[in-house]
Amino acid sequence: MVEEAIIQLTGGIDSTVLAYYLKDKYVLHGTFVYYGYPPQTRELELVKELSKELNIPLKIIDFSSYIKSFDLPLIASTQYLIKYQFVMEILASFSAYPNLNTMFVGWLKDEWSNKVSILKAIESLMGLKVVAPFHTMVKSEVIKLGNELGVDFTKTHSCIVSGKMHCGICMPCRSRRRAFEEAKVKDPTIYYFNSPLAEIDKLSRELSLEELVERYFKPFLQYTEEYPKDFVDNLVNILKKYNG
Repeated sequence: MVEEAIIQLTGGIDSTVLAYYLKDKYVLHGTFVYYGYPPQTRELELVKELSKELNIPLKIIDFSSYIKSFDLPLIASTQYLIKYQFVMEILASFSAYPNLNTMFVGWLKDEWSNKVSILKAIESLMGLKVVAPFHTMVKSEVIKLGNELGVDFTKTHSCIVSGKMHCGICMPCRSRRRAFEEAKVKDPTIYYFNSPLAEIDKLSRELSLEELVERYFKPFLQYTEEYPKDFVDNLVNILKKYNG
C-alpha cells in the first residue's frame, strides 16, 4: 500500500519540484497557507494548477484575517516578520488532514538547519513527522533536479513584491536568478529589472533604503498597480518602521 502524506505547496520552485519528486512515491494531500498578500494571487493560481495536474487534493488555509491582527505591511513576507510562524503553518496543515501524521516540506539546507531543533521537539511531543527531502541541497541543485523531472519553471513564482511578475531586485528574485545561473539551466523567468545580476547585487549593497525604493520599488509597484497609492507613496516610512 502506498503511504499517504501531506505536502506544503507554496507556488515556489522548491515545493513544486518536491511535488514532482514525490508524486509517484506517495499519495499526496496538499495545503496552501494564504495570507492575502499580492504575490500570493499568482502563487495560489499556480498551486491550484499544479494540484490539478498531479491529481493532488488541495486545502487552502486562510490566515488572511489572522495576519491582519499583526498590522504588518502588505509587502511583507510573514516568515521573516513573525517569529515561529512556520510552526503555525505546520500545525494548521496537519489540522487540515487530521488522519495523517507525515508532512513533506520543500525547505533547503539553510532553512532546515534553522528549524530542525524546534521540529524535533514537535515530533517528539505530538507524534508528527515533518520531512524535508531537500534539506542537504541548495536551490541550484533543486533546479537541476526539477529540470530532470520535466518541471515547467514558468509555473513557479518567487517574488515577494508582486504577483503579476518578478521584480528582479527583491532577495528571492535575486536568489532565483543566481540559482539558475549556478545550475546552468536556462531561466525562463521574465524580470521587470533584468540588468546583470552582479550589477543588481552591487546596487542593493550600495544604495540606501530611500534610493532603492525611489529608483526601483516605487516605479515597479506603480507599474503593477497591486497596492494602494498611499501605500506606495509612503513605502520608505513603512519599511523603516518594520526594519528598525
